[in-house]
Amino acid sequence: MRILIPVPTFERAGGFRVLAELATHWRAAGADVDFLVDHRSAEPYFPTTARILRFDRQGLLHEEARRVAFAPGINAWSIYLGMWRALNQIGGEYNVILANHSFTTFPVWLSSAARQCKFYYIQAYEPQLYEHPPGLRSAVFRFVSRLSYRLPLKRIVNSPLYFRYAEIRSERWIPPGIDERLFWRRPAPPVFVADRPIWIGTVGRTEPIKGTVDVLSAFEQFAAREPRAHLRVAFGNLPAGWSHPRCEVVVPRNDAELAEFYRGVDILVAPGRCQLGACHYPVMEALACGTPVVTTGYLPADEENAWIVPVCAPDRIAAAVSDIAATAPETLRAKLDRGAEAMAPFAWPHVAGKFLGVFSAGAGP
Repeated sequence: MRILIPVPTFERAGGFRVLAELATHWRAAGADVDFLVDHRSAEPYFPTTARILRFDRQGLLHEEARRVAFAPGINAWSIYLGMWRALNQIGGEYNVILANHSFTTFPVWLSSAARQCKFYYIQAYEPQLYEHPPGLRSAVFRFVSRLSYRLPLKRIVNSPLYFRYAEIRSERWIPPGIDERLFWRRPAPPVFVADRPIWIGTVGRTEPIKGTVDVLSAFEQFAAREPRAHLRVAFGNLPAGWSHPRCEVVVPRNDAELAEFYRGVDILVAPGRCQLGACHYPVMEALACGTPVVTTGYLPADEENAWIVPVCAPDRIAAAVSDIAATAPETLRAKLDRGAEAMAPFAWPHVAGKFLGVFSAGAGP
């Protein structure tokens, strides 16, 4: 089986990690997998064994990156025009062309490749990601991303939430995966005793929908009454002017260091504000690492394996952190056991195999 994955550039977002891991595991299973990317893109941040094909605006392929600066205002047009032209040249050589980001759907759909090879993996409802900042540009992006869900592509979603969500319609879901070689369970649950700090962790994000400000507010409340409280924020992205003497920022350089971050905190807080019921990597990774999780309700967290709180409720986050710190060790271990069980279907070989099954069956939209 030959699989082509067109992307505009390689980025550090979680969706690109998913594509890189899928490509590597598909190759391990015997598939021939290529990325099709703009020639100005840097090398992949997330390593992959897939071959990388680079196109220019004319759709011509290049062996190596051409270090030409991206020019604001014309990037999108030149990228997607070149992607469409390249797909017209080589798309017919592949059994599967996998659109991913909503903007990649249009070159895939318009290309001359056969319709039965065109798939769309939906990892989020993207229009909500373009609500901030307000303005014409964001409104155009919302319209285009909504329109992508109407195109006649074979849709696969990453959570049952998206079976019938706004404009999205699908009958198949396959989750993102976890590398169990990196995100392995810590040897023992965290211990909460009087003479030991309580390390609360979160992944800092600038987008309001990610809820970073809710974590910071909750920490301020908890730290005001608990001198053992400390906060560790991965990647920073704190609001301008915010600081706390018991907060530190760490910047993991790779997934191995990110996994150590999860195992190095006593509690992980992931309080997103939208699309509850979707898969969320910080929740998945922390559960896999055996770290207690406080979240607003992302897969695979539930009341049996995590602490679920309402959206935009820092006081409830602070209360959940207090509850975890007061939980009996045997009760905490049992909850973490259930979290590990919930993560079993998310191993990359299992996830990659499910995709290959769908591709082979050639299911409809």
